[in-house]
Amino acid sequence: MSFSQSEWKPTRKQELFLSLPWSIFEAAYGGGNGSGKSDILLVYGVCRKLHENPRFKQVFQRRTYMELKNEIVPRSRELYTKFGATFNKTDMAWTFPRPDQFGARNMTNGGAMIFLGHCEHEDDVHKYDSMEINLYTPDELTSYTEYIYIYIGFTRVRTNDPLHMVNGILQGLPAAIRTAGMPGGIGHTFFKKRFVTPCPEGGKIIIGKGGVKRFYVHATVADNPNADPEYAGRLDAIPNEAERKARKYGDWDAYAGQVFDEFRDRHYATEPENALHVIEPFDIPEWWPKMIIGDWGYTAMTYIGFFAISPSKRLYLYRELYWLKTKIEEWAPVIKDYNDRENPRIVKFCRSAGQDRGQEHTIQEQIETALGRPIELSNNSPGSRVSGKMMVHEYLRWKSRPVIPVNELPIYSEEKAMWLLRNKGLIEYKSYLALFDPPEEETNIPKLQIFKCSPEGDHESHPNCCPIMIDAIKACSYAKNSPEGKPAEDVAEFNGDDPYDDLRYAVDSAEAYFNDAADEFQKVVKQQELIARLAANNNMTAFYIAMRKNEEAANQTMVRRFHRGRR
Repeated sequence: MSFSQSEWKPTRKQELFLSLPWSIFEAAYGGGNGSGKSDILLVYGVCRKLHENPRFKQVFQRRTYMELKNEIVPRSRELYTKFGATFNKTDMAWTFPRPDQFGARNMTNGGAMIFLGHCEHEDDVHKYDSMEINLYTPDELTSYTEYIYIYIGFTRVRTNDPLHMVNGILQGLPAAIRTAGMPGGIGHTFFKKRFVTPCPEGGKIIIGKGGVKRFYVHATVADNPNADPEYAGRLDAIPNEAERKARKYGDWDAYAGQVFDEFRDRHYATEPENALHVIEPFDIPEWWPKMIIGDWGYTAMTYIGFFAISPSKRLYLYRELYWLKTKIEEWAPVIKDYNDRENPRIVKFCRSAGQDRGQEHTIQEQIETALGRPIELSNNSPGSRVSGKMMVHEYLRWKSRPVIPVNELPIYSEEKAMWLLRNKGLIEYKSYLALFDPPEEETNIPKLQIFKCSPEGDHESHPNCCPIMIDAIKACSYAKNSPEGKPAEDVAEFNGDDPYDDLRYAVDSAEAYFNDAADEFQKVVKQQELIARLAANNNMTAFYIAMRKNEEAANQTMVRRFHRGRR
């Protein structure tokens, strides 16, 4: 922030942002580096003279405490001390002089307050539960999750003294959000959808649900005459094209942002009840097929996910274990204990475990020896990462597919079906066949649900919860654009992405298993019916005959499916 003779002069874009009426509840100042994003949020309250109202409260927020300490506190000191404000390091709050009835400034009781806050984790939102925030100014919003923004912005931003006119003078306090951000980060997708997509060039009032008004101002370093003249040139030197476009021009299409924006670990009031992927743990029935899926590592994480398949074709992650810098002989006995007790149908690890590393035994052989059973390896063929990502999207989907009218369905082609099977694989083949299935109500979406920890517990004391997977899904962002300039479709690799890789292997295994699982579930359900009938009539002869027929029917179904698959 720069001052000339104790004055701060806004740029044209900053002036537009400052002039927005309070009837616009949400406004975002977004774009590239050097556009004055943090500055405009710091000065917003004092420029609108809100600091003169002793009951005014603003929360200027960054995602982490270190961002506040290292960057915002020094910048705020340069500004707020000029208005006579004092800083409380413990509360991280600036208090302004309170004007008395004679016009003097009185600090005895204190006046308006601007809090410098942070919200690193989603549960930290509850630190603000007792506050009435008149002006909420989260900075670098694209580093936040949508939940943090919505929770604080729509539950804590309010006023007990609404704005009103008295003798032609506006009095009272607003309830508004003024935020800023630039492309990239975990919040890229929701920021872009909320503010940029409706009007990419900005400057237009957007009316959302409930009549809530939003506004977007797009600004770059070119809009800031106070910026270092050489700064734009240094931005041109950024070698990566996507990052250069994002930082210099505020190009929201340069980054694709968060991958799994449909993921919900909390329920939103405006969405259906089934839009939830993280649920309370329950007792998994013993007869449900189970899978142990592992992504091994030493310097990287070894992550083991425990999955169960329900009769409704839903996949549950009910337990996770992980280790860092831990040898196979140390973690494998733990997995063997679960394996012996739960007898999973599938145990699968990353294909890299089968590589020859010049040792006497491969990682695969070491794991198999430790577990006392063979293991499967994942599919690491070209394109498997992207197809796996698409399958994860399908398992996270909570919106029903649109029903296509019968008269608009394509004509089935056996030739096309066989071509898809040979050239595109089983997933594309099954997707084509599904086009001709009669429409059915989807009662099992989302197809993936994850056990959460109890509020009073932690991961160590409550092993049947999966916070590491939840964090990994939310952290997935798209890779940079390809060298050919094509949009990236894959998830960018990042430190801690092992659980996501594990999930790809799991949904691939579940999809391949579902056909066999459907027969198995039908057989088990029939067995349960026969056992109940036996308990009622005690007719052992009829019971054995019916059980034999049930077994023969199951075997015939498997034979038919086998031959159909070989054609």
